[in-house]
Amino acid sequence: MAEFKLEAIHCKNCGSGLVVELNDNVTYCSSCGSGFEITEDGLIPVEVNFAAPALRAEGDMIYKPFWLVRTHIDILSRQAEGGFISNIFGGSGTTTSGEITFYIPAFYCKLDVMKNLAQTFTMKNPVASPQKYNAKMTGFAYGKNDAKKLSEFIFISIEAEKKDTIKTLEYNIDFKAFEVLGIPFYSLASGKFKDAVLGLEF
Repeated sequence: MAEFKLEAIHCKNCGSGLVVELNDNVTYCSSCGSGFEITEDGLIPVEVNFAAPALRAEGDMIYKPFWLVRTHIDILSRQAEGGFISNIFGGSGTTTSGEITFYIPAFYCKLDVMKNLAQTFTMKNPVASPQKYNAKMTGFAYGKNDAKKLSEFIFISIEAEKKDTIKTLEYNIDFKAFEVLGIPFYSLASGKFKDAVLGLEF
């Protein structure tokens, strides 16, 4: 029978104990605000910030983690039928490039929920100046590699779901940086959650 042992882990910056849930890929120190990705090589620092609530609702507020994946995308070719539809950057050409920050839920949720949250936040990019809060945030189910794959999935989904009929799409994605953003959600009496930035419910 395989042997295993449980070890307490501590913040590499302040020494405080870190709260880690089963299958967490990232942990956050609510004492000093440091974030760490949990890897086979140990704790790797990662920037963690929080979005300020903009909307009020009834219920307890919790922070759910999102990966902010900063990318540079080159659309090499986009061929479609059914009339002109601007590309993700708003351009009119079939070839273009630009910077896109993807908001990828890092917590477990249904695929349709993840897709809706990611697409809406990515397109509206509502959080311009995230702040440091020493709040509890757990449930980091997805790591950086997952965030990469989900970012590409969201990009393709945004392009494929436009009103024209896409025939071919050639592109390159350069992943520039990864950060974690805690977005405030209200836990509603109905059992649903409502975010305090755009007001999305799931």
